Amino acid sequence: MRQLSGGGDDSGEAHRRLSKEREDALMEDALRTVVPRLISSVTRVTRDYHLAQDITQETCIAILQAFRRGTEFDKPVIVFATVVARNKLRDHWRKASSGERLYDEPPEHARKFGPEPTIALEYLELLESVKTAIVDERQAAVWELTHVWGLKGIEIAELLEISSATVSRELAAAEAKARAGLRRDDDEPAPA
Repeated sequence: MRQLSGGGDDSGEAHRRLSKEREDALMEDALRTVVPRLISSVTRVTRDYHLAQDITQETCIAILQAFRRGTEFDKPVIVFATVVARNKLRDHWRKASSGERLYDEPPEHARKFGPEPTIALEYLELLESVKTAIVDERQAAVWELTHVWGLKGIEIAELLEISSATVSRELAAAEAKARAGLRRDDDEPAPA
């Protein structure tokens, strides 16, 4: 092993160690920025902080596995994390609505904590009504990623592979359609 003038060495082991340290630092940085945003977004959607922590933890595990596989993230890590979290949350709700016993579900005789299971259905119904009012699939996705998942315009642009300007236009159009759809619903008289 040859010593460098700065006190280090230039062996292959030293390069791997530096590479590993750099990878760990990048991973730690990514998780430090992703975790609070995911917990906030999932808590806003579910109104269940513990479920939000579980979903965020599973998402962080997926991020760690991606880093360990050597995945090079072309897009911001929050984009990958949001997609994983959305899928995990929808999978959780699918299992809950199908009657399948969830891995973290307490026994039937145990005391229930947290919000009622109808919250997931209310959220999905509300989201569907907004998407129905918006009509356009991409505009609805931009609206959801902005208002529900808290992604920034540039992150949405990376995820949907469109320009930031297009994200702004699509969001403005989606919000106008959603407002018009909600006003229309408020104007309709209640059935007798």
